Amino acid sequence: MSRLLCEGLVKRLDRVAAVDEASLAVGPGSWLAVLGPPGSGKSTLARLIVGLETPDRGEIFLDDRLLQSTRPAERRFGFLASAEALWPHLTIAENVGYALRVQGVPRRDRRKKVEEAMASVGVEAIADRKPAELDDLQRRRAELARALVDDPLVLVLDEPTGPLDPRNRPLFRDDLRRLRAESDRTTLVLTHHRDDAFALSDLLAVMDLGKIVQVGTPAEVYATPADAFVAQLLGPANLLQGQVAGTSTAGELFVRTPIGRLVGRLGSPSRPEPPIGTPVTVAIRPESIRLGPSLPTDANRFTATVERQSFQGALRALDLRGPGDWPLVASALHPQAPDLREGQSLTVAVSPEHVVVLLGRYATGPKAGEPSP
Repeated sequence: MSRLLCEGLVKRLDRVAAVDEASLAVGPGSWLAVLGPPGSGKSTLARLIVGLETPDRGEIFLDDRLLQSTRPAERRFGFLASAEALWPHLTIAENVGYALRVQGVPRRDRRKKVEEAMASVGVEAIADRKPAELDDLQRRRAELARALVDDPLVLVLDEPTGPLDPRNRPLFRDDLRRLRAESDRTTLVLTHHRDDAFALSDLLAVMDLGKIVQVGTPAEVYATPADAFVAQLLGPANLLQGQVAGTSTAGELFVRTPIGRLVGRLGSPSRPEPPIGTPVTVAIRPESIRLGPSLPTDANRFTATVERQSFQGALRALDLRGPGDWPLVASALHPQAPDLREGQSLTVAVSPEHVVVLLGRYATGPKAGEPSP
């Protein structure tokens, strides 16, 4: 198992920093996902790591070995690019073994490695077919086999489900989860799909405008986002602008918001408590809004009206109007909200631990955000 370390990477494209002082550490045998919107610098970061681009500044280490002067073929990285990249005139077996042939690996050894790589992802039955004869899932699996064929120390997956039809994304994600369970290979996943990031990582790093803005376990980053951008990127969130009104001895913050005073906690616990009057943004996940009649006694409570509800399988999605006619979204399992009707007034509650206080104002308004899936 190998450790991948990136320190202060910078890459400028047309005077714009596509990667801006990015630092990451992927522990031996672990999976780290970099999640960011399109254009955040993920693919450029991937190309820097595998050696297809040269950083303007910063260092890349594999264990104790500095990689800047190491050619891509000598880094022992497997790379799955964001776009399909199979040679159309070659068979799948020839595509998978192409790099080995260029390296001069003897034919017998090459055949053995190709067969093992194809078997590991379930494409051995289509070894003699051309890419045009396959569907997108089969082609993606073949590309994954090609990334694995030389037994890389580190696997870099750039938008692994990106080229796939939405129906096939969960299937390929399951392929990667099996690979993760069966191998201790250090792996870096770069994606704008949060489902991929959640399912395929031990640690999650959020990237925006070339910078790594937060790193933690997926659960930590979801529950305690560093700012409003991270909160919305990881899922729907009610965002309320407010001001700090006080603090408690238990480390809680009192915040004045458009729906009343809320008790919450600072999204970045390591930061000092902000003084009274500091402008903040409050983030509340829809699933954190509890509906009556049994509500926690220590929770923030307020009255809301059901404006609209929609069936979403196991969940019911609710559009609410809170105090001051403020729009909120909530979600609940059907047994928890069996008799709700549109126009109904009810008391709702949010526990202080689920009221996340973020420093600064969120500029685009109060509506709950829905990022790209």
